[in-house]
Order: sequence, then structure tokens, then C-alpha cells
Amino acid sequence: MSEKLKKWRHIFQDKIRSIRDIIDLLKELGKEETREMIAFVIKEAIRFLKTCRIRKMEGSIYFSMEDPATMGQVLEAAALLYPFIQDKIRLVPEFGDSYYYGDIRLEGKIRLIHLLILLIRLLRNRAFRRLVLKGGKHGK
Repeated sequence: MSEKLKKWRHIFQDKIRSIRDIIDLLKELGKEETREMIAFVIKEAIRFLKTCRIRKMEGSIYFSMEDPATMGQVLEAAALLYPFIQDKIRLVPEFGDSYYYGDIRLEGKIRLIHLLILLIRLLRNRAFRRLVLKGGKHGK
């Protein structure tokens, strides 16, 4: 009986820890500086993808999450990209264990100078450096 209680206590403590981590992450994302950094990274990623000149794209991505709410948020984000990847990349959501894997094939031209420019622009951003290089609160 005590083994069963210890097991349930351990599961409960893990859930509490994960909820606290989610709350801390949401607080961090709620800060103005973090939102600006995310917008900056997205803008730079789009600029980099434009310079890559991707000609062909095909593949499939399989992902699964235990929590239906999280799966809904991921699918909501994927819905924004779906008009661009509709016939090219197949998304396969599943419920059950948490995992993701896939196979994507891209054909195009990526030049090293564009990658270096992207890295320099990202590293010049103070918020990005603080979060990624120094570890930040969630960058352990």
C-alpha cells in the first residue's frame, strides 16, 4: 500500500513541477522583451528562407502529444503554415506518447554568406544573446 502511495505522490509532484514550468514559461513569454525577440527571430527566419530559394519541398512529419490542449495549439500554429505546405509536406498528428519525427526533403540554393548574415543579425540582438548564449531562465 505504501508503495502505491509513493508512486502516486511522485506522479503528483511531477505534474506540479510541470505546471510550474509552464507557468514560468508563460510569464517569460508575456514579457515585452521576449515578445520582441520572438518577432525578431521570426522576421529574420523569413528573410533567410526568402534568400534560400527553395525550389522543391516534400516529406512528412509525425507528431504526438499526450495533452489534447497542447496538440490543439500545435495544430493551430500549423494551420497558419498549411497554405504554403499543403501539397508538399504531410502532417500526421496522433494522440498517445509524446514524440515527433519526420522526413523532409528540400531542394534549393543555400549560400553560406546568407547563413553567416543570419547568425550575425541574431547575435547582434541583445535579448537573443541573453536568452540563448547565457542560458536565460529556460535555456539551461
